[in-house]
Amino acid sequence: MVAGFVIWASAFVLLYAALSAGCAFGWNDVRVADLDLNRLILMAIWIGHLLLLVGLQIYCLLLPRLADDSTATFTRRIAIGSTAAALVATIWTGLVIPAVSPCL
Repeated sequence: MVAGFVIWASAFVLLYAALSAGCAFGWNDVRVADLDLNRLILMAIWIGHLLLLVGLQIYCLLLPRLADDSTATFTRRIAIGSTAAALVATIWTGLVIPAVSPCL
């Protein structure tokens, strides 16, 4: 039930760490495919975590529905809802990566 928010927390921490390391080591000055290296790394981390969350959401949706077990049905519904919320939170967290300058 909490796997989605564990992935979101991982994305948040890794994005923050990569941003700090990129600014400290001057990755903004290195250009790769018309993007600076810092932004490219941040985008890779963000997209990777989004793909993990989409995969988790698909897994939760494909879990079998057990008609006779109300606890399993409740747990499945909570897992689907919390993973969807974590996906939205991860999208919101990284939405500014392509839009603003990472380092001031």
